[in-house]
Amino acid sequence: MRAVAAELGGRPGQRLCTKLRIHGRRTALLGQLAAQPVPARAPRILGIDEFAFRKGRTCGTVLVDVESSRPVDVLPDRETSTVAAWLQDHPAPRSSAGTA
Repeated sequence: MRAVAAELGGRPGQRLCTKLRIHGRRTALLGQLAAQPVPARAPRILGIDEFAFRKGRTCGTVLVDVESSRPVDVLPDRETSTVAAWLQDHPAPRSSAGTA
């Protein structure tokens, strides 16, 4: 959504989202430009849940940083392989605490 907002702006971005069947109003798209970017590091505690883009039709997966309660990424489907690929691309930070 951030890329759509950056490339097209409000109303044209809203029209593209409608064609792609993604919920994206012009004000929400423009809000993406003002939102702080998600940190490049993987969260320490990751929450994973599925949701419906459209009720009963298309499902996706949302990844949430549990400590900050902020969304980290939205995946286009709910397949295990998609989540596994995301986890490989975003390795978890290493902790030196508790190592003996």
